[in-house]
Amino acid sequence: MKRPLIISALLLLLSAAGRADVILIGKYDAKVVPEQVATLSFQSKGIVSDLLRCNEQRVEKDTVIAVMDKDKTAEEREDMELAIQRERLNKKDEIRKLELQREKLTFYLSLSESERAYAKDYKPDNNEDATQEALIDIDERISLNRRELDTAERRKRLEFDTKHELLTLRMPFTGRLQYHFPMPDESATTFEYTPNTAQPFATVCDDSAFYITIRVSDTNLTLLPGESFSVSVKLPGGKQLSGTYAFRRVERAGANSDMLVYFFKIPLEDHPTAYKMLGSNVEATLMYSSGTGSKRVRKIDLLTHPAAADCEDWQQLVSIVYPDYDLFLVADRDLIIRPKSDTSDSAP
Repeated sequence: MKRPLIISALLLLLSAAGRADVILIGKYDAKVVPEQVATLSFQSKGIVSDLLRCNEQRVEKDTVIAVMDKDKTAEEREDMELAIQRERLNKKDEIRKLELQREKLTFYLSLSESERAYAKDYKPDNNEDATQEALIDIDERISLNRRELDTAERRKRLEFDTKHELLTLRMPFTGRLQYHFPMPDESATTFEYTPNTAQPFATVCDDSAFYITIRVSDTNLTLLPGESFSVSVKLPGGKQLSGTYAFRRVERAGANSDMLVYFFKIPLEDHPTAYKMLGSNVEATLMYSSGTGSKRVRKIDLLTHPAAADCEDWQQLVSIVYPDYDLFLVADRDLIIRPKSDTSDSAP
């Protein structure tokens, strides 16, 4: 019986030796945010139709959410097509007249001088116009009219589509959709909507990933490798929402200030909980995995050391009390010190 017990004890010691020391850094104001978020709004008052009732289900990118003034848009499109058709006919009349001029001038130029005397109906009004250069000019005017016709039609349709695209709201990416107005009755196919500058028509969140975010301004922390950080948020019933380090970036905090924000990715199984917490202010506990060989020393214990009165900072005090260690991290209540020979996880 002794041999298995000895082996188990050795395994426990080896496991403890390879396990990193997780240090509680402190508590921070935090938020739960999605991968990305977008707000959608109509720019004017109108009649909304084709409203998508998603019932909290995921919606695919480019799906139409709502359309404003659909009937009015259809009427305006019909008027545009009539105007295009009218302009096309006018241009075609001009082109046909030019083609007739070209035909007459081509025939006239093919005649001899004696034959031209008998071709009065084909003779240009001005003899100076009866030249090859004049024929080239007619060909250029025909080509120009055709290009103008194509360009005018394309421009009118582009302007129309650009204007009326603002009247159609689509999903900018796959995700969840939330409206910010009282939903009309299920039987209502259309309803009147007035934009509210303080509130968008809808918000879309990309639920492919969720993060816990905190602001970090302590230089001692920002110089440490982010991969060793993790956070947790306490939930009712003794549960917690955890996140592992994903990335960090600088975000605008005000007109003239920035902030460094750390993003901690939430596991997929906790996405339903994370979605319910969007927009809420929470408190997150920041932890750091310091690696093996580190010691946690309470500040209060060091302050009672006889050498404390003569030391100017924590580094000096640590070098006296623990000469084989360097100060690694200053937390709220503790100091983390590491052996001087251990530089595997040192800050850059």
